[in-house]
Amino acid sequence: MTNMNHLEQPNIANLPELRQIGKPLRRIDAMGKVTGATQYAADYVMPNMLHAKVLRAQHASAKIVRIDVSKARALPGVVCVLTAEDLPGDRVATDIPGVTGTSKRAGTDAPILAHDRVRFMGEALAVVAAEELALAEQALDLIEVVYEPYPAVYTPEEAMQPGAPIVTEPDNIVARWRILKGDADAAMRDADLIVEGTYKTQFIDHAYLEPEAGIAWVDEHDVLTIRVSTQVVEHFRSIAAALQLPQNKVHIMGTLVGGGFGGKEDITVELFIGLAALKTRRPVKLVYTREESILAHCKRHPFTITHKTGVTRSGRILASQVNLVADSGAYVYLSPYVLLYAASSAVGPYKINHVTINAYAVATNNTFTSAFRGFGAAQACVAYEQHMDEIARALNMTPREIRRLNYVQAGDTTPNGQAFRGAVWLEECANRAWDALGEPTPPPTPHVKIGRGLASYMQSYGRITWFHDTSQAWVGLEMDGSIVIRCGVPDIGGGQVNTLAQIARGDDDGDAANVHVRQRDVSSGDGGTQNARRTRVAAF
Repeated sequence: MTNMNHLEQPNIANLPELRQIGKPLRRIDAMGKVTGATQYAADYVMPNMLHAKVLRAQHASAKIVRIDVSKARALPGVVCVLTAEDLPGDRVATDIPGVTGTSKRAGTDAPILAHDRVRFMGEALAVVAAEELALAEQALDLIEVVYEPYPAVYTPEEAMQPGAPIVTEPDNIVARWRILKGDADAAMRDADLIVEGTYKTQFIDHAYLEPEAGIAWVDEHDVLTIRVSTQVVEHFRSIAAALQLPQNKVHIMGTLVGGGFGGKEDITVELFIGLAALKTRRPVKLVYTREESILAHCKRHPFTITHKTGVTRSGRILASQVNLVADSGAYVYLSPYVLLYAASSAVGPYKINHVTINAYAVATNNTFTSAFRGFGAAQACVAYEQHMDEIARALNMTPREIRRLNYVQAGDTTPNGQAFRGAVWLEECANRAWDALGEPTPPPTPHVKIGRGLASYMQSYGRITWFHDTSQAWVGLEMDGSIVIRCGVPDIGGGQVNTLAQIARGDDDGDAANVHVRQRDVSSGDGGTQNARRTRVAAF
């Protein structure tokens, strides 16, 4: 067994010099983007295409007494109007590609279209497909919905109280995790000082440049084909299940994505246009407006995080107790996994031998929350880094010094037992960053204040262990020396196409632009573009 106290740090001086990798090469997709030739999901059109719109709830919590679509269906130019009564199944499992070792609580999956009650303002009620976009919008105004308002809860703290309105049975706590390392209670008793603090983060919208969009049709082989702006083409499995189709009858074609940041990891427009295409047997296109996008898609989880830390007078952290409460919104989606990532990162990149972490995801009548860049670790960082500054003030130390004393080293372990192996250069990185700041700049006037700070962040990559994170790629060398790459992981604007091309050329003198990357059109397990996994998993 490897001695974790004597791990060797990698020597970057021994890395080979490559002609393509690590060089500032021109992006091979740059010309198409700057000239406007590149097509995104909203740019695609097809003959005989219909335009779709979605009717959304105007209440956060209410019983649906009646939905009357007769006037909308009678409007000339309207081809179909679908409600929950028209669906082959009234619920859809949240899409978690891969194989998990756990499952969500029963009854917390989101319906495609609400059928008996609504749980957040903006929940989908009906889909309209019409010959013209204006007709589809007009038809929405003709749909009559009668509600019976229910009590609602808007904060996790309120939702956890006895007697609070129940969003999803049997109670509003939809996920929980507990992580134990050592004996935090005993170690607290040995501390010279205990510092406590509570920290909150807020809802945040992804605000990507490109709102959600897609087009669906049934091809000549009777396969439902969906061309969509998505981070995960593996959604075809969940889409097939929701529409009660065999998996080989659903084909997802990803487009170039104008920003994702986690917001396009979930199913967005696919089911709406898929249903309409199956009903009408015509191509159906749906493009959200900015207002619809903000109303309909997930947000970053707001967290309330409480820290209690025991330290010595010299600044060593002995024990930490952390409580995390996340707002899951009305439906679960990826909340259990975001919560786990946040809990696993709750004490940051610091060596603490005794830790107790309790984490809860709580249902409310807010918009549902799901993946967002950082996947829970960012919210945890907001809390533990503020807390480190408060510990420094309590000990009359500098923020830099309290961190330096407690940074993890190679061989240390996280609260959940994962060892830091190989390159652990946190202290060296922090020192270089601080030195690069140089001496503080004097304010130009007494009314101006210049702040300087230091923060350390710990971020995982890829899917969690039991997702069995894998990816696939096919590389072909043509007779003229050009290269073709097929990979089902989308380019979401971060240059993923260029990365694949550079790696394929690697150490030769060929032009990376002579590599043709055919991506986003694969019905296999490629894992998606998220969690900083693309280069590590898909490319290598």
